[in-house]
Amino acid sequence: MSLRTRLTVGVAILVSLVVILTGGFMFRTAKSELRGEVDSFLERRSRTVSSAIIAKNVDRKNLVAFGFEDFLSRPDAVTQLLNGSGEIIFSWPVELPVNSTDMELAARGGQGQSRQRYYDIDIDGTHYRVLSKEVPPEGLVQIGRDLSEVDAALGGIKNNILFFGGSGILVSSFIAWIFASRFTRPVVRLTRAAEKVANTQDLVAFIDVGEGDSEINRLAESFNIMLEALASSREQQRRLVEDASHELRTPLTSLRTNIEVLLRSPTMDPVQQEDILTDAKIEVEELGILVGELVELATETSRHEEPFVTSDLGDIVEEVVQKFRRRTDRNITYTTAGDNVREMRISGMDRAVGNLIENAIKFSPEGEKVDVRVTDGCVAVRDYGPGVSREDRSRVFDRFFRATNARSMSGSGLGLSIVSEIIRAHGGEVFVEDPPDGEGTVVGFRL
Repeated sequence: MSLRTRLTVGVAILVSLVVILTGGFMFRTAKSELRGEVDSFLERRSRTVSSAIIAKNVDRKNLVAFGFEDFLSRPDAVTQLLNGSGEIIFSWPVELPVNSTDMELAARGGQGQSRQRYYDIDIDGTHYRVLSKEVPPEGLVQIGRDLSEVDAALGGIKNNILFFGGSGILVSSFIAWIFASRFTRPVVRLTRAAEKVANTQDLVAFIDVGEGDSEINRLAESFNIMLEALASSREQQRRLVEDASHELRTPLTSLRTNIEVLLRSPTMDPVQQEDILTDAKIEVEELGILVGELVELATETSRHEEPFVTSDLGDIVEEVVQKFRRRTDRNITYTTAGDNVREMRISGMDRAVGNLIENAIKFSPEGEKVDVRVTDGCVAVRDYGPGVSREDRSRVFDRFFRATNARSMSGSGLGLSIVSEIIRAHGGEVFVEDPPDGEGTVVGFRL
C-alpha cells in the first residue's frame, strides 16, 4: 500500500471515528431530550388525574361525577384507571395492557411512598410511552402517549446524521486524497528518481525541490546533493582511471621496449646493457612512485574518517621538516609566527606538508635550500628552482599535471593534487605565488 493510500485511509478512519462518536452523542442527546419532554408530560397529566380522582373519590359508580370531559377524554393521551383489584374501570381511547406489576401497584394504592414506573409498549403497531402511577387509597392511573411523532423526529435526526456524516467522511476522504497526493508528490518523485538511478545508473536524475522548508523538500534537496556528490565522485573516478592509464602507459612501454631489446640482443655490449638496465630501474622506481600516489588517492576516504583535533600547525610542520632534513640532508629552513592552533586531521596535514616539501626539494637545484614558513595558519614552502609559468600556474594542483619545464623530471604529477584534496577537506585553500625577489616558487595553503 502506497504512502498516499495509507495517509488517506488513516484520515478517513479518524474522521469516521469522530463522525460516529459525534453523531451517536447527538442522537442520544436528542432522544433524551424528546423522551424527557414526553415523560414530563406524562408526569404532569398523571398528577392532574390523580388529584381529581382523590378529590372526587372516583369509582365505577361515579365516573360521571368525576368530570369525564375535563380529565379522561383529552385526545392527546391515553388514560386508563384501575381499581384496587386491578380491574379496568375506564380506558380511552385504547385499552392499555395490564400485567402483574400494574396489578401489584394498584393493590398497594399509595400505601407508604407513592410508586410509579415508565415503560414502552406497542398497541396495534403504534408505539406508546406509558406511566403507571399508584392512586390512594387503592387504584392505579395509567397515562400513555403516542410516540409516533417522536420516533419520526428521531428517525429524521438519525437519517440526517447518517447522510451528513457519510457525506463528511466522503468529502474528507477526497480532500485527504488530494492533500496526500500533494504531500507525497516529492516522495513519489524521489522514489522514481531512485528507481531510475538504480536501473540506469544515471546520476543526473535530479528532483525539483520546489519552494518551502518542509521535511520533504529538505529530503529531496539532500537526495539531489547526494546524487551530485555521487556524480562528482564517479567523474573523478573516471578521470583518475583515464589519467592513471595514460601515465602508466609511458613507463610500461619503456620497460617493455628495454626488455625486448635485452631479449633480442643476448650478446649486447655490457655498457649498453647496463644503460638499459639502469633506465629500466628508473622506470620501475617511477612506477612505484606512481602506484603509491594512486593508492594514496584511492584510499583518500580513510583520511576523511580521521577525527578533527585541535593542534598547533607549527609543531606538525616542524616535525615534517626535521624528518626531511634527516632523510635528504638538504638545508631546510623553518620559521613560525602568529597563532597557528587549528582544528585539523593530523595524518592528513602531515601528508600535505610532506608533499609540499618533497615538491620543493625536487625543483630546487642540488645544494640549494628550501624555506618553510608558518604564519597564522598559513604554510608557505619556497623552492629556488626555475619557477612556474603563468599559463601553468592555474593547473599546478590538477592530477597528473606537470609543468612544461618539469616534464623531464621524475614524478607522477599527483603530489600537489593530494595536497589540494586534503586542504579542501579542511575548508582551506591552496596557492602558488612568486617570491618577492622573483627566484623560485612559493607553494602552500591557508587554513
